[in-house]
Amino acid sequence: MDANLFIGVPFGPWVPQITLSINASLVTALIKLKECEDSHLGEEVDRNWTEVVTQQYLFDRLVREIEALKSLSRSELLDWFLIHRGKERKVLSVHVVGFGKHEGDADTSAPSNIHSPSCSEIPHLTFLDAVSLTDVTCIKDIKVYTSALNVLPYHKIVK
Repeated sequence: MDANLFIGVPFGPWVPQITLSINASLVTALIKLKECEDSHLGEEVDRNWTEVVTQQYLFDRLVREIEALKSLSRSELLDWFLIHRGKERKVLSVHVVGFGKHEGDADTSAPSNIHSPSCSEIPHLTFLDAVSLTDVTCIKDIKVYTSALNVLPYHKIVK
């Protein structure tokens, strides 16, 4: 499925065509949805428990989201969309190659060099060369790749 599809409709070309009136009606509908009262106590408990479990403790999250929606302009929405869904966005692509009758192989028996690892063994992945891909970062050894990344401090403050 294409990442730009939203409910079967190409999402990318659709967003810049939103008029001011359509944008206002979409924002109003979303605000009304967020302003709906909980139908039972369990909904409120689930919402608040999520704040506790994630250690964010923003029990007024709905109020803040509504305030943010009211202050969001169409141009800010388009700018955000172009930044996060534009051509410069980062995409992770994983290709898994299998074997057997579902892959069109004549011999459906498992290769002899593959075995089920025991609890004490760490399975290793073999990454295939991506000859046809250009301008991509090919990760062949995850430990080498992650050792060069900056580690940012972990925190839960979302104000």
